[in-house]
Amino acid sequence: MRGQDAELLKEYFLTEQIKDPSFIFEIDVDDDCQLKRCFWADSVFRTAYGCFGDVIIFYTTYNTNQYSMIFTPLVGVNNHGQTVLFACAFLSDDKTNLFVRLFEVLKKSMPTNNPKMIITDQDPIMTKAIAHSLLNTFHRYYSWHIPEKFSTYLNAITYRDFYKDFRQCIWESECPMEFERKLETIINKASLYDNDWLKSIFEMRNRWVPAYVNHIFSSGMSSNQRAESSHAFFKKYVSKKNLLMDFILQFNRALAHQRHEELATDHVGINEKPLLKLSLEMEKKMAEIYTRKIFLKFQDELWQSLVTMPQLVRENDTHKVYTVESGPHYSGHRAREIAYDKGSNYASCSCKKFDSQGIPCKHILAFL
Repeated sequence: MRGQDAELLKEYFLTEQIKDPSFIFEIDVDDDCQLKRCFWADSVFRTAYGCFGDVIIFYTTYNTNQYSMIFTPLVGVNNHGQTVLFACAFLSDDKTNLFVRLFEVLKKSMPTNNPKMIITDQDPIMTKAIAHSLLNTFHRYYSWHIPEKFSTYLNAITYRDFYKDFRQCIWESECPMEFERKLETIINKASLYDNDWLKSIFEMRNRWVPAYVNHIFSSGMSSNQRAESSHAFFKKYVSKKNLLMDFILQFNRALAHQRHEELATDHVGINEKPLLKLSLEMEKKMAEIYTRKIFLKFQDELWQSLVTMPQLVRENDTHKVYTVESGPHYSGHRAREIAYDKGSNYASCSCKKFDSQGIPCKHILAFL
């Protein structure tokens, strides 16, 4: 019975609170003492949120227990690019008020303000709750989730002939104008003027199309690979046969393994310095700033910048604009545009890599 599980969970959480005074939890039951909602976060969760809580992935998983309660982990990325947990909850259903209460508890219990971005699936109930509780947070949908639905909402022949064009339009458009121009071309060629689903996803384009959202830092968390790795992490340890306490015990084993991996990566980063490829002061400085794993991504961009050639295309009193093309070994890559603001001494690139991931791209590095 869920009522018995609620009592067991409360006893367990109180025990954890004795061991970890920063452990917090909240349990709600209905008039029949049946569990409606529970939320918990230990000191490690809360510390991680304080450091890396700018961006959160929030998703719901079913069939993790006998009662089909919704398990809702709040997930982020640490400074090594590893998936970390900020908090966990069980919900009895997906009503807006339960999501609202969850977000209110999150805000109350965490050491910093609202996240800058939250990434979820395309759920209207969750969207409504986020709009109510996280007023200053940018709500983004998984960029990979909507393209996966094309096979459902297009007939087989249209899907076969035009899905590649849709993917190219979505992933390679660098600005809203380019996306809209390409999409209109595809719709005309495929005669999809009356497809209501396409109309609906176009109307919400500013929540999921990269050209509309990559100017906001997301730590690379909107990718299919990131979400799939998070799902895989939980699926290894949970079953729809679990009682809630069974789930907690299995989950804690998984969490211990995850935290061991984090500590091991910290140890490597402290004791094994990366090999520098170039005698550049920038490379030395970035090796001090970034963790080892993130530095290696920067180093790859720096290396590629050596065969990346910026060309000045126009200039006025306040700005310079360059086009940047890779060398002959990277001829398949499209040209990018660098906009340089003279007054602020700031350069931005049309690829938006620095904006969305915090790593300078090879185009910017070539310009510098």
